[in-house]
Amino acid sequence: MACRWLWILLLAAGSVQAQSALVGKKLISRGDSIERVREAGGKPDRLDRIEGDAGSPPMEIWTYQGKERTTTLWVINDRVVQVKDQASGKP
Repeated sequence: MACRWLWILLLAAGSVQAQSALVGKKLISRGDSIERVREAGGKPDRLDRIEGDAGSPPMEIWTYQGKERTTTLWVINDRVVQVKDQASGKP
């Protein structure tokens, strides 16, 4: 069941995905380590964890909320596997 939700989540994000995004003052890309992400942006504003199962590994979703942009990073095995960067809609 979790595997299905993981794929739905990743496919839904695919329509607006980016290959990289600015976190802090560094460009973060797919394949980057969580150490690089922490150095760039510090602790995420939101951290969600999804349990793994027999068909999928555990995953974390790191969200950084800026004044004008929201950056979401999907992390599996301490590596960024997906990046989403969008206007935050805040005034």
